[in-house]
Amino acid sequence: IERRKISEVSPEMHNAEISKRLGKRWKTLSDEERQPYIEEAERLRVLHMQ
Repeated sequence: IERRKISEVSPEMHNAEISKRLGKRWKTLSDEERQPYIEEAERLRVLHMQ
């Protein structure tokens, strides 16, 4: 979701640069702020395993 937002705002930005920015942002998030992303990743992992 965040990657898509960045791509829409800056379509010329390379994927590697987007990954760097998202990584920096992830490091600034608290555990509470990270939780929805972790839960969604787990949901998608389970869905993929079916």
